[in-house]
Amino acid sequence: MNANPIGHIPSPYGKPVAVFQDEQVPGGYVHDLDGCMDIAGIHDPLARDRCKTELKAKCAQGGIRFEIFLEHGGRMVPKVPLTKPSEPVYPTLPRDMSMDIPTENWATLAMDQPHWCKRAEAMLDILGSNLEQVKEWDAPPEVLAIGLSLLLTASLEHLVEDEIDCIEAAAFYALTTHPAWSKAGVEWLKPFRTSWFADWIAARPAYREFAGLCRNINTTLPGWIAGGA
Repeated sequence: MNANPIGHIPSPYGKPVAVFQDEQVPGGYVHDLDGCMDIAGIHDPLARDRCKTELKAKCAQGGIRFEIFLEHGGRMVPKVPLTKPSEPVYPTLPRDMSMDIPTENWATLAMDQPHWCKRAEAMLDILGSNLEQVKEWDAPPEVLAIGLSLLLTASLEHLVEDEIDCIEAAAFYALTTHPAWSKAGVEWLKPFRTSWFADWIAARPAYREFAGLCRNINTTLPGWIAGGA
């Protein structure tokens, strides 16, 4: 395996995984041990070290099983179903010039991204800029939170996804105005609230701020969704 990665792929838990050329297999690709730990969802450093040690021993013997990861705190990627909204937000949004352009921009933003880690970056950029702008307004920040949550919900309706299978999707579905979607997002995130998700939001202050505002308009959201207890 070459020392330098040829690229990165998304992982279910918000951490890009390095991809290396497999020198033993022409045209083949592999991950390093840390990448394997990330894909398998092993977060605890000591558990990762123990798993790496066992993997090295098993590889020397000629093979490994995915059960090894499960024995060290790994897991299969959770998949939480998403139900189709009975009352979509998108058709109800105003179509005057003050709302039409941002509504379509958000929908395009959601659909143009190749995967959720890129989509999350794009949405966090626009959320962050809007949150900064509202600080100059003489209006309660919750007013902005309602508007942004409606735009977020309308944009995600265009994806027509039937399940949540990664941390970024869960994080944003949790903040939509559809109760079933919000519940599904929280359900996916809950097992990782003190591990992968805690790491993810620690690096994303705009998400924490927006989630905190959303908690003021959706009291079912837990404190940890915004980085609290």
